[in-house]
Amino acid sequence: MTCPRTEELSAFADRALNARDQAELQRHLHTCPVCHLQLDAFRALSQELCALPSPTLGFDLAAQLQDRLPRRSPQPRRTGWKLLDWMPTGLAAGASLVSGVWLGGLLLGTGATATAPGSAMSRVFDPSPPGSLCAAAEICRLPKALP
Repeated sequence: MTCPRTEELSAFADRALNARDQAELQRHLHTCPVCHLQLDAFRALSQELCALPSPTLGFDLAAQLQDRLPRRSPQPRRTGWKLLDWMPTGLAAGASLVSGVWLGGLLLGTGATATAPGSAMSRVFDPSPPGSLCAAAEICRLPKALP
């Protein structure tokens, strides 16, 4: 087995490895003096850190922060929907629908400038667009007798 990474040795010292990895690393430590020395250094460092005194604050920080927060009473949860909650959504949907119909009328020429609203709409459903060549007179609605 190759020597484990530093993170694996540190996890072994902290007993944070799973049982299989821990057993495999234990077998390696019996044969590798370098890793065994590094593990001893990790254990010594851990003991020194545990021996450090715990710092104490001269005041209660949580109480001071709690006093600065505004007091709010819990709001009751609404169970049903209200009409005013959906009003902006309805207004936006209605405005987009009206503007879509208005823009569609401008594109089709059925706006205020159109002279005959029925004729412009009927040209949209022609089998061939305006200005195109026709394959037969019946398709283009031309009279059968040409002058």
